[in-house]
Amino acid sequence: AVIGKIGVNGGTGHVIEYRGEAIRAMNMESRMTICNMSIEAGARAGMIAPDETTFEYLKGRPRAPKGAAWDAAVKRWSQLRTDDGAIFDKSVTLDAGELQPMVTFGTNPGMVVAINDPIPQGNDVSFRKALDYMQVESGKPMTCNAVDIVFVGSCTNGRISDIEEAARILEGRKIAAGVRMLVVPGSELVKKEAEKRGLDKIITAAGAEWREAGCSMCIAMNGDIVKPGQLSVSTSNRNFEGRQGIGARTVLASPATAAASAIAGFVTDPRKYS
Repeated sequence: AVIGKIGVNGGTGHVIEYRGEAIRAMNMESRMTICNMSIEAGARAGMIAPDETTFEYLKGRPRAPKGAAWDAAVKRWSQLRTDDGAIFDKSVTLDAGELQPMVTFGTNPGMVVAINDPIPQGNDVSFRKALDYMQVESGKPMTCNAVDIVFVGSCTNGRISDIEEAARILEGRKIAAGVRMLVVPGSELVKKEAEKRGLDKIITAAGAEWREAGCSMCIAMNGDIVKPGQLSVSTSNRNFEGRQGIGARTVLASPATAAASAIAGFVTDPRKYS
């Protein structure tokens, strides 16, 4: 939603700070996804001020300070917030309560639309070229499009909470006939934790593939390739032409949207399965 508003060069030369009630309500892994996507807006980095959620996430981890050193670190970290009254080069406000699940319709992360809204009109050459490549039409929602491949993974959305979200949608259901779904943990630690929680069993019972940790289909790696003309709903961060394979059509989406689309066989609003 942010990149859709400011564009893929909206953060060029800047660092983006995310603030507000919706950000404070997020867990650390969701915050990591938000900051990860800052690069796709052209920013040098993204950041969120540390708070109790941050400290709770770090506490007890192998490289975290212990004892008095922990208390001192928390005191120091608590000061790493923007001063009251700070002036930014630009401020962008979004009402999170009004946002629908978002998906891309074109060939960069800024070409994004609410899942039930029609694809916007555009007359410039690059816009028309993107729609032709994606085989979609202005005025129609992305939910009109059948799905061939679903990929849940990547450094953007391959954390344990992402796997949990996909498993929550998949539990007790089957993916649609003709759809191939890959779930790829972002690390070996995530893979082991997911298996400890039994998420791999839920995923495979639904008909999806539980894979080894790695980059996989995010960059068409190790043979995990979307074939020419196939449409992939992917939780990765980039949807450029050919990113997931020559001629591959990539729709960026959340883990919930990806899992829901695998079940329905079309790009689908995940709220139907909540």
